[in-house]
Amino acid sequence: FFSCQSVSVIKSQKPFHSLFLAKFFIEMAESAAEIPITIEETVRETIKNVTDKPPASIEGIAIAYLSLVVMAILPIFFGSFRSVKYLKEQKESGERAETMSNKDALMFPVIASCALFALYVFFQFFSKEYINLLLTGYFFFLGVLALSHLLSPIIALVVPASIPNVPYHIHFTRGDRDARTDIVNYKFSSYDVICLLISLCLGAWYLFKKHWIANNLFGIAFAINGVELLHLNNVVTGCILLCGLFLYDIFWVFGTNVMVTVAKSFEAPV
Repeated sequence: FFSCQSVSVIKSQKPFHSLFLAKFFIEMAESAAEIPITIEETVRETIKNVTDKPPASIEGIAIAYLSLVVMAILPIFFGSFRSVKYLKEQKESGERAETMSNKDALMFPVIASCALFALYVFFQFFSKEYINLLLTGYFFFLGVLALSHLLSPIIALVVPASIPNVPYHIHFTRGDRDARTDIVNYKFSSYDVICLLISLCLGAWYLFKKHWIANNLFGIAFAINGVELLHLNNVVTGCILLCGLFLYDIFWVFGTNVMVTVAKSFEAPV
């Protein structure tokens, strides 16, 4: 009796269980169908939040373009004046000025191309973080030296006369008498030490924060020092250099994706 009654109850509940399971699977299917739609809406909303920037004002655009023009002109202007002074000091001291020859101008785009392609290969095979870490330390060292050299005449005008400018001379030689050769022959003053300390503070700011102001200061220092120290022996050398760099830019920017890839991965004040 009990077995017959249990069978009859189970038989009577089969349609109910089937209906419940069917409804459950239908709801699961609808939920699964809604998941891609929800993901797509979330992605679109995220992209919109990231790319949705406030409209640029005319004043902001004017300030941005004016800053770019000023930062492009200042290194040429001040570097040219410093270049004339540097050549005059070299002639007075009897030193021979280092100039770029036609051969150097021809090799400059070739060497730059090799360096650019080497960076591209490194970024393809090695981690971008480690390469940028190495380059950050390298440009930190160069930037501190370039900024110290740039600040030297400014500090000489700003520092009061009560603080003496004591000269120093580091001179290491090898050999004796006629066979003596200079290993280190460096002259500096106490004002140069002040410049070095200021440059180290700015370098630490760049090293830890990567702030755009510190980045631009290093870039301006590199540009001014380049104009000051790079001398051409004649106009033909300058034309060769400009034509070579023109072809260099056309090939690496428009002919390949090397320049774009390196520029997107490269974090340095250049």
